[in-house]
Amino acid sequence: MLTDTKQTRIADSILMEMDQEAEITKRLFEIIPEDKLSWRPHPKARSLGELAMHIAMIPGSVAELANQDIADVPSPPEIEPANRAEILSTFAESFKKGKKIVAATDDTRLMQEWKLAKGDQQLLAMPRIALWRSILLNHNYHHRGQLSTYLRTLDVPLPPIYGPSAESNPFA
Repeated sequence: MLTDTKQTRIADSILMEMDQEAEITKRLFEIIPEDKLSWRPHPKARSLGELAMHIAMIPGSVAELANQDIADVPSPPEIEPANRAEILSTFAESFKKGKKIVAATDDTRLMQEWKLAKGDQQLLAMPRIALWRSILLNHNYHHRGQLSTYLRTLDVPLPPIYGPSAESNPFA
C-alpha cells in the first residue's frame, strides 16, 4: 500500500483559496466597462478603476507587507487605470508575487507575531497567518463585494460568484 508522504503546510490552504478566488476576481475584472473607469457611486468613494486597481494589487502588496516582521502603516496609491488590460495585468503580476511569498513561508514563520507600526508606535500585533486571513483574503473579498455592487449599479450583468447571479440563474 502506497501512502502520500507529503506534509500539508498551513500555507497550502491559503494558496488553494487564493487560486479559487482569483478566478472569481478575474471574471469581475473582465466585465468592467472601460468607459466607466472614472465613475464613482459617491464623491467620497473610489472610482471604479481605482477600486479595481486596489483589488488587483492586494495579493502582492499584502503578502509583501506580511513578509516583514514589523511593517509601517501602508498608504496604498489610488491608481486610475487606463483600461481593463492594465487591471488584469496588474492583478496577474500581483497574484504571482503574492503566491510566491505565501508558498515560501513555512508554518513556524506563519505562526510568528507580525506587527504594524506608525513610526515608533505599535498599532497592532498578530500571528502572520491572522494577517493573511484578515487582509490578504477577507479584505480582498470585502472590496470585491464593493466591485460587484458598483457593476450592478452600472447595470453590468454579473457572472456567478458563489452561485448563480440574477443574470445566470436558470431558476429565476
